[in-house]
Amino acid sequence: MATLARQFIQARNYTPGRGSPIDVIVIHTMEAPEKSTTAEACANYFATTAQASAHYCVDQDSVVQCVRDQDIAWHAPGANHNGLGFEHAGYARQTREEWLGDAASLSLLELSAELAAEKCREYAIPVAWLQPADLRAGRRGITSHANVSKAFQRSDHWDPGPSFPVERYLALVRGHLGDEAPPANPVKDDPATIREGDRGWLVKRLQRKLKALGFEPGLADGIFGSHTKQAVQGFQGSRGLEPDGVVGPLAWRALESAKPGE
Repeated sequence: MATLARQFIQARNYTPGRGSPIDVIVIHTMEAPEKSTTAEACANYFATTAQASAHYCVDQDSVVQCVRDQDIAWHAPGANHNGLGFEHAGYARQTREEWLGDAASLSLLELSAELAAEKCREYAIPVAWLQPADLRAGRRGITSHANVSKAFQRSDHWDPGPSFPVERYLALVRGHLGDEAPPANPVKDDPATIREGDRGWLVKRLQRKLKALGFEPGLADGIFGSHTKQAVQGFQGSRGLEPDGVVGPLAWRALESAKPGE
């Protein structure tokens, strides 16, 4: 299938480069009317004013890319590092009838589903709707900003709203993929092994997780220094792991499954 035609308007705020595979497509609403100019208006807002960004903005007749897939958009904390953000014209308060009841809304969903199918094919993302527990378990698929907020508790967004027509949307995506749909809902690979001296978003993710669990790594600055190593060793010791300060597959799995207060 040919790549969906789109404009490109670079967002002002994003993180260059990506150290993790793309696992998740996150559905958002722009909280703006469903008009033929809304995608362009949202993209210009990301380019000039907003402190956030998304990879794609979609309305009834256009798709505008704002951040390249290989870069990290600031759209859904907890899923920024491995997600693609899709902003949609419309409101989280919309009813199911408002999402499906007119030609403009149906056209928007169709355009978005075509784009989602393109990305599912490109990155082998399953056409599966992820709940918060799925996100915490590291599953791959499509989800809402609301579910990312519930999963990682680093934001309080509820878009695209409880009436977003999930089943209809997934059916449209599957229709564009046909027999090319990736297998359903596999677990993503373990994160890379990190140790003292490493830097980047994965270290920051580690630091935030350690802090939430009561192990003080110092500032969540993305720098794996001595304080972070000591916090890792404390966590490893509490879980019966070798306290070597190296965060490999066993440590990552223990961190992802741990809950505060345990």
